[in-house]
Amino acid sequence: MTAEGEIQHRGTVGEFVDDVFWSPHANPRSVWAFVALYPVFIAAIYRRSRPLLAVALLSIFANLAVVSPPETDDAWATRVVLGEQVWLERGLLSETGAVGITALGAMANLYTLRAAVKRQRLRTAGGLCVSMVFMFVFFDRMVKLYDAEGSVNSELESPAERTPVSE
Repeated sequence: MTAEGEIQHRGTVGEFVDDVFWSPHANPRSVWAFVALYPVFIAAIYRRSRPLLAVALLSIFANLAVVSPPETDDAWATRVVLGEQVWLERGLLSETGAVGITALGAMANLYTLRAAVKRQRLRTAGGLCVSMVFMFVFFDRMVKLYDAEGSVNSELESPAERTPVSE
């Protein structure tokens, strides 16, 4: 593949990922659905319930298929996802605090999964709580990142750009 073809291919793949994942995921309903599905996913593993696991996994994919991209960046959850995009575009190491939060969150998630597999009720519940705390700390970090610099590059309409509707 030529260099020009490779660049074009990357652009096409990037557009596909944006259209299929990032754009719909930026809708607050998608973000909150993912947040709500994490405990369901852990419960499915803990209970060894294949139907519950299937529902959780199918819900994740169905969610992305039925949710439309947001029109504005008003919602906190939308800014979480847009902040993630800013962070990834800048490079993972550009935001060391986010890397640390992600690493600690990943360890908490692995601990929770291990406890769920071993059917350790209190450890699963505790790990789930800690995982959720790290998730929301990460979310807050991404919103601050987006609010600080990402909204300049966003294609979404921000509150400051809107013209007031005359009554």
